[in-house]
Amino acid sequence: MNKVLKYFIIVLCAIGSLFLVGLVTMIVMVGYAFGSFDKSYSVSDLKEEYYLKEPEIADLIKYYNTIKPENYSVDIEFKNDEMLNRLTITTKDPSEIIYQNWDVSSSVLQTKEIRNLLGWEDREVKVLKKKLDKANCISVEDGEPLKIGFKRSGMGMFSFNIFQKANTNREEYNDGCEYILINKYLALQYGGGAIGNQCFPDKN
Repeated sequence: MNKVLKYFIIVLCAIGSLFLVGLVTMIVMVGYAFGSFDKSYSVSDLKEEYYLKEPEIADLIKYYNTIKPENYSVDIEFKNDEMLNRLTITTKDPSEIIYQNWDVSSSVLQTKEIRNLLGWEDREVKVLKKKLDKANCISVEDGEPLKIGFKRSGMGMFSFNIFQKANTNREEYNDGCEYILINKYLALQYGGGAIGNQCFPDKN
């Protein structure tokens, strides 16, 4: 084998190896982005988590109900102390989106536009985040039932739906797929996001 052919094969193998490494890296990155390596939770896991943190969740709901705006509904999810995964503000009746954003600094809550809608001071936001942390949860969404986001798994979300009213129709929260009704106060929920499975991955 002459030197030119030998070097050509070596270079070709090197390029092939780099391409393979790049491909594997890309597959892993896409897997992380879509939650392939995130922890998943069964119905039993969620029930255990809820009952473990039930007093903290009740305290979170009590506090949220004291600060929620009268004329708007808020869906807020924290990524950490500085960032929000999402913030959606809608009118109550009829429902109309007033503001919606993803991956935004939590400082947006102190802008004139948002403060005029919510009336939240920085201290109230910090207390809300602290109470979410104590409840081991990440989001709260106004409504009946009130939805407390527990954890994300990729684009999906595991949540606790807490009923505030005795006359709320529970039937739609017991479809055996997206919703699992535990009792008259609690329905578990798994939403798979825009492209994910909308049923609980493990109903046991």
